[in-house]
Amino acid sequence: MSKRSKIVEYALEKKHPKYFDSVSGAQEHMRERSLEEDEYYEIPKMIYHTKVESKDMFGCQMVIFNDVEDIERLVIYLHGGIYVDEIVLPHISFCDKLAKKVNACVFAPIYPLAPNHTYEETYDIVEKLYKHLLTLEKPITIMGDSAGGGLAVAFCEYLAANYLPQPENLIGISPWIDISMSGDYDEVEFDPIGGVDALREMGKAWAGELDPKDYRVSPLFGDVDKLPKTTLFVGTHGILYSDICKFYEKLIENDIDVELNIGEGMNHVYPVYPLVPESKEAFNHIVDVILNQD
Repeated sequence: MSKRSKIVEYALEKKHPKYFDSVSGAQEHMRERSLEEDEYYEIPKMIYHTKVESKDMFGCQMVIFNDVEDIERLVIYLHGGIYVDEIVLPHISFCDKLAKKVNACVFAPIYPLAPNHTYEETYDIVEKLYKHLLTLEKPITIMGDSAGGGLAVAFCEYLAANYLPQPENLIGISPWIDISMSGDYDEVEFDPIGGVDALREMGKAWAGELDPKDYRVSPLFGDVDKLPKTTLFVGTHGILYSDICKFYEKLIENDIDVELNIGEGMNHVYPVYPLVPESKEAFNHIVDVILNQD
């Protein structure tokens, strides 16, 4: 664990959101978010590596990176945020850099969030987007971090269940694959962010009337035998570490081409962090995976 990563971990611990500490805190956070989460997302003003724009597609705002004629690949990036919080600057920077490095057009849906919305609306949006991208006949990667990573995995299971073609790559960055939080989280050495009860409460809001262990919201429990090449990242200081290791073993048992990248001492979604050596290494590996150079 590098010095910069230790600094990041210290900062995360100091800025630990109080709403992770209890069910009532999670409920209050969702109440506050419900008043503003449907507002239009303003793209941050900064210097970008690619053309970045916002478009309305399939009834959803999309932030689109590098939509130019000579792109060779397509990426759907589903952002994290416990299905409650909006996309943030590190996601935007990550997508911008990725689009440039792999010469791809990256689509980041500003998908509807809990508690005002459930998984159903987002599935409809992502399915329509994916079917549209299939018509462009370019290699597609579906990826995401945390909640978005779980959504990416679940959506690929959904594709298989509905006899639709898989993307070339599925990449999960600390994917939240069990919103019911039914695992044993005492194994995690340290996590400066997560709280099991609060996560479970916010997961229930995303599931709506669906069983929280349904694969569409908790892909740990789904059929995985038709998943595409899958690349997973997880830090040992992330509360989801044991779930992701369990999911990796399930994919191995089902003969899926899968790779698990473990960041020793690293925190949740560490590949998305800016200016951290381990993040740069993970980012470069993601680039190699998408370019088929791993």
